[in-house]
Amino acid sequence: MLQQFGENAPWQPKTEQVAQPHDEPQPEVQMPKNYFSAAWFYCVETICAPCGAVIAWTKFDKSESETQILRFLESDYPTEESRPDYICIDKACRVLCTAISNGSWDRIWKKTTHFIVDSYHYINHQTDDYLCHKWCNPAPLMDLLQIWS
Repeated sequence: MLQQFGENAPWQPKTEQVAQPHDEPQPEVQMPKNYFSAAWFYCVETICAPCGAVIAWTKFDKSESETQILRFLESDYPTEESRPDYICIDKACRVLCTAISNGSWDRIWKKTTHFIVDSYHYINHQTDDYLCHKWCNPAPLMDLLQIWS
């Protein structure tokens, strides 16, 4: 059965759903009195090949935190040989900060992978975020060309 967000069939319990802003902490909700309805998940995170084919996916129940993203990536790329050269994600700068602060950057990612943001994020991101503009640039070659000219 296809169902729109907030739409209930006559036999489903009436629930009040509050619109959740993207990547904000989810308020605690009361457990339903019965357990006959499906649970809600915050998002489905996917890893896609450059051609668009889905390689792996997982569900995040309450938020899309950087720690959860790193755990997901570590579970899908357990060995150095399996890790991609680039991982493009809209919040790569925050994932990179988290990886540096929790030590997984030096242990796991530094030798093999660059975290880059998508071009939309890069253009619209604050210009004072040095880490994002220096290390998560989706076109790092452009920086080199500007230096050489």
